[in-house]
Amino acid sequence: MRPFALLIQNGIVSGYVEDVEVIALQGAKVSISGNSYSDTTETDNKGYYEFKNLSPGDYTITYEEDGYKTQTKDVSLGEGELKDLGTVILEEEGDETFGKIYGYVVDVKGNPVMAVKLKLKGLRTEVKATETSDKDGFFEFAGLGRDTYVIIAKKKHYKRAKKTVKLKKDEHEEIKIKMRKTSKLINGLIR
Repeated sequence: MRPFALLIQNGIVSGYVEDVEVIALQGAKVSISGNSYSDTTETDNKGYYEFKNLSPGDYTITYEEDGYKTQTKDVSLGEGELKDLGTVILEEEGDETFGKIYGYVVDVKGNPVMAVKLKLKGLRTEVKATETSDKDGFFEFAGLGRDTYVIIAKKKHYKRAKKTVKLKKDEHEEIKIKMRKTSKLINGLIR
């Protein structure tokens, strides 16, 4: 009976490690230290890790994987506590936001269109931004990370235009968005 009672007093810390695209990181190094104890393990094919037989106290968990930024998490464990830390998302190293998408909004004849409202959305990162084209039709979205972005251009009396841009790390992409005027029926005539 005594070994069973000992097991009940010891805690377990577990969780998952994934990348920003919600893909399990297999073989990521997970370390635990604190309370006069340290151990290291690797995640399985589902990104899962577990540390057993932990005494009550404060610990630091470190998550490491080649090509990814190292992360740490502090955890306090009570007696016999089973602590699920959920999912930790590791970001790729150098995945800073130095990219930009810029360019011009023009009409079908190539003339600049000013005061066009442009909305940008990142499909993976869900970054959202809004810009308005200037008198030369110029616009710029800066501080963007690696992602696929959808840009929607709107202006009264013009048909909505949409452009998709795939941006790599630190890339600058110049684009041109063509907008077509909507035809209006005025006094029976198309203008």
